[in-house]
Amino acid sequence: MKIKAVRLENIRSHVETYVDFRDGLNCLIGGLGVGKTSILYAIDFALFGEPVGRSYAYLLREGAGEGKVTLWFTHDGSEYVLIRGLRRRGASIAQDMNALKLYKDLRLIAEKRVASVAEQLAREIGLDKELFREVIWIRQEKLKEILDMRPAERQKKIDSLLGLEEFEKARKGLGGLERYYEGVLDAYRRDGDLIMAQALEEEHARMVEELASISAELEDLKSELESASGAVEEAEAMLRELEEARRKQEELRTKRAELEASLREAERTINRLSAELERRREVRRRLEAQLEELVAEEMERRKVLALSGLEASATVAEAEELLARWDRELRDLGNAIARMEQEIESKTRSLDVISREARCPTCLRFISEDYRREMTTKLKREVVELKHKVEEAKSEASRLRELSSKLAEAVGGLKVIEARKADLQARLVEEGELLEQAEKDIDNARMRLEMLKVELEALEAELTGPSEEEIEEARRELERRRKRLSELEARARELEAQKRMVKERISELEQRLKAVEEKKAKMKEVARIIEMIKLIRAAYKAVRPHLRSEVIRLARYFVQRVLDELSGPEGAGMIVEISQDYTPVIKIDGRERSVAHLSGGERTLLALAYRIGMGHLIMQYRTGRSLDLLLLD
Repeated sequence: MKIKAVRLENIRSHVETYVDFRDGLNCLIGGLGVGKTSILYAIDFALFGEPVGRSYAYLLREGAGEGKVTLWFTHDGSEYVLIRGLRRRGASIAQDMNALKLYKDLRLIAEKRVASVAEQLAREIGLDKELFREVIWIRQEKLKEILDMRPAERQKKIDSLLGLEEFEKARKGLGGLERYYEGVLDAYRRDGDLIMAQALEEEHARMVEELASISAELEDLKSELESASGAVEEAEAMLRELEEARRKQEELRTKRAELEASLREAERTINRLSAELERRREVRRRLEAQLEELVAEEMERRKVLALSGLEASATVAEAEELLARWDRELRDLGNAIARMEQEIESKTRSLDVISREARCPTCLRFISEDYRREMTTKLKREVVELKHKVEEAKSEASRLRELSSKLAEAVGGLKVIEARKADLQARLVEEGELLEQAEKDIDNARMRLEMLKVELEALEAELTGPSEEEIEEARRELERRRKRLSELEARARELEAQKRMVKERISELEQRLKAVEEKKAKMKEVARIIEMIKLIRAAYKAVRPHLRSEVIRLARYFVQRVLDELSGPEGAGMIVEISQDYTPVIKIDGRERSVAHLSGGERTLLALAYRIGMGHLIMQYRTGRSLDLLLLD
């Protein structure tokens, strides 16, 4: 990983500062308080976002509402840009999530969530906060801290950075697991089923034997049950047959009573129909007599038609047509008589005028005597002729009125006769149909009576069946057989219940025995696991000193190499030895000197060489890469 540049906006003493880093050694030079350390704080904040202390107050510029750090760096050929911001909210300062962004090769790969950015950053560069602050970033006030630690603390600290502490943590963790499995094994040893395993096997054998005995008895009982059940079915069938025969007898008796009632009803019906038939015949005779009387009366009426000049067989319509003609003739005669009487009266007045005054009755002129006599004779002759015609007309009118009256009376009688004849004929037809139906009904009734007699005779022959004693005996036999079947079924249920209980007990015992076998297998497995844990714990315990020895060997090499590079030819006589607790010891000209007896400059030189050399080693162990980035404050 290489840091390319960093921009600080409102970070500590920086309002806006851009720092560009080059390959190799980069040195920040300035007076006290100008912001050199602030740049390193900003890099730490940009990478991990966590405060060095308890808050961000040390980082945000005094009086500024917000600040931001932008970091450019490269790793494995990719270029990254990481942006973090701070925002003041009242008395507190927090990260500005809207400003949080991580870019890889100009592509945004995480933003706005601390966890998301941290996870993505760790995946990309494999660097965590502890490695950065303890190995890469060497602060002045912490430079000699590792040398001033007690040996045990130093050993624990470096083991933790190297990851060797994980072996001890794993060993202790396995210790808890070992104790857990020891407890499990002890619980199995005290398990009741495992202690009682022999007794359970013996009881299981007894239960199996008892189950076989019950099953054999059930098989024997099964054949008895089949026989008893068959006997019950046979008795039930017999009783059903007897009861069915008895029921049929009851039905036959009921049917016989119904037939006898039907016979009586048929006889009553025949008597009623006979009386009805005779009555119908009498009604028909009366109607025929009335019709004969009407025919005789009709013949008398038709004689009037013959006297009127019509055929005796003429219809009423023809007679009415003749009456209408006579009525017209009578009206014409009446009109002629009236005219002639008026003419007679007029001529009589004229005669009176001529005889009294010798005047013309028409123009009232005086006429001669001869003319008067001639006219008088003429008028008298005309009056006589008119009177004779009036008498003839009146005689003819009287004759016509008499004939018309008789004919009208005959026509009215014929109309009544025809209506009565039609009614009588219709009644005769109706009575004929009723008489015919009555004859059919009486024939049917007589036929039904004969059929009922035949059916009753056949029914009498069937009226034989079981007695009440036979049915009662069949019922008692059925009850005896049912009781026997019930006793056998009760015994079978009892045996089945015993069988179920025994099977349940066998199943329970088998489950317990199966559990015993499983527990025995688990005991073996637990014992094997305990043995395995002990071996692993022993291996963890043994590997840690071995790895530490290897680390110390490499540490001597790395620290010595850095020390040589830092001290140059003047320090060629300084040899570094490192003990098992990572305590450095200096040999100068063959004489050992502890850290406490070194001068201030020698201590600083050793501390720097120790931190850089151990940093190389730790980075190799933790990331597989060399220490390619070092920040010295």
